[in-house]
Amino acid sequence: MEVVMDSSLRRLVNRRLEWLEMTKNQVSDWNAGTTSRRDRLSALPNTVLSRILSKMPMDSVVRTSILSKRWSNLWKHTQGVDFHSLPFSDIQADYSPITRCLDLLLSPQIIKFTAVGHVSERSNPDVLRWVNFALSKNVHQLTIGLMSVSLARRFFQLPDSLFSNRSKTLEHLVLSFVEFTPPRPGQPIAASVFSSLKLFVLTHCKLADATVDLCLRKCVLLEELVINMCEGLKNVNISGPNLRLISFRCLEDSDDGEFRSIRVDAPLVGNLVYSGDLTKFYLNNCLEPMNEAYTVHVRELIDQIRHVNTMILNFAVVEFVAKEYYTRGIPFQTFQNLTHVFWYGPLKSPNAVYNLVAFLGDCPSLIEIAVDFREESGAVFCQCISEGHVADEYEEGESSQRNPYEGGNLEKLEIAEVRCFSGFNGEMLLVRLLLEKAVNLRKLWLFWRLGDLSVMHDNVLQDITKSGYPQQLSDTIQEEANSIIATILDFRKGSPRARIKFGQEWRIESW
Repeated sequence: MEVVMDSSLRRLVNRRLEWLEMTKNQVSDWNAGTTSRRDRLSALPNTVLSRILSKMPMDSVVRTSILSKRWSNLWKHTQGVDFHSLPFSDIQADYSPITRCLDLLLSPQIIKFTAVGHVSERSNPDVLRWVNFALSKNVHQLTIGLMSVSLARRFFQLPDSLFSNRSKTLEHLVLSFVEFTPPRPGQPIAASVFSSLKLFVLTHCKLADATVDLCLRKCVLLEELVINMCEGLKNVNISGPNLRLISFRCLEDSDDGEFRSIRVDAPLVGNLVYSGDLTKFYLNNCLEPMNEAYTVHVRELIDQIRHVNTMILNFAVVEFVAKEYYTRGIPFQTFQNLTHVFWYGPLKSPNAVYNLVAFLGDCPSLIEIAVDFREESGAVFCQCISEGHVADEYEEGESSQRNPYEGGNLEKLEIAEVRCFSGFNGEMLLVRLLLEKAVNLRKLWLFWRLGDLSVMHDNVLQDITKSGYPQQLSDTIQEEANSIIATILDFRKGSPRARIKFGQEWRIESW
């Protein structure tokens, strides 16, 4: 008898037969112990594997040599050298394994060289050898991130080759705790190694004003410059006939107390971060004497950055605005394009809180703000409760007096974050004003401030029992936290759709 199948049944039977055959092959491979279907890493070519190794720390890269005969020499062709945790010892660290590792490398070019770690008083890292090796391999990104832990600050020597090398491949140069001095101070730098730089970072280094000027004259492609806590700087000029700088950050003034001024002449700069004394900062040839024209200088400086849309604020800026405008009952409407504001620092009086909120209200385009209280001098939340107090006291004096002008509503503000929150007076006042004035607020995030600032727990109420406090004290802390939460939830809200969240993980959506 002949069985006739229609087309749909025939397709179903064929698919079933294909599945059975595939299953049979998989079982056979498993029983035979073959790995051809599972070990996809070994199937990759050496060039791809070397590229993967280039992204790994060097100690892990060297360990791959024991995997198999093929892997025994593969690590020697890596193009990324990353010693991101240098050996440390209070007596004298042994850096010889790093030297032996560099001697065995066969790659003709190193894309990225990184040496980062703490250095004790008696240790002597071979910085000269490391930098010379990187330059000989035409390195693209060079980072020497040393952190001296000795009482007396140490600056490690750089090789003369950094200033005499003719390579034009170096794009990123990051240095810390080094003496950045040319072999012939005051003489023109003949090196072309700086002509290809796009990122230049100097932090906790020793250098002179003239060295900065000489280097920047060679940095024709430089896009980002960072100077932080460098010793020896007095009057710094960030300028050059061919300077294309678009991002400049001076995080803190010079660390030896001799810093006087920094002048930036970079028409293309679009990202500017400066956290020092405003009286020492000049932009675009604003050269009035700072001891005679402080008000004029700062006003011109603010006017020159009025177009920015993102700003990191500190107490000095808001204090100046309050003194020049709010004490006179005048609004400050300079930053019409400002959409994102980050405040970093304490709020020591009610007036300081009102001034900050007034400033925010004078920015009609403001969408998101973040306030960070990590620099607050008061104790952290759990410690405050354990010592029997929560709210800190405001400073008395003129700063506690209210100004006539308190600003308008925050018409476009949608997201606000308060980090390292402890429920102090200033913090509670800030939260209340934000909730009242932000008529379109969607989210207010409050991140509790616990003992270890490097670890932010998800929720103080959930993690409080893990902190080692006695049960009775833990109950008190939880009750106080609940009281603070209840108080905040009872605040009047200007926006009917505002949601308040406590203890979420740190997250920035649009910065």
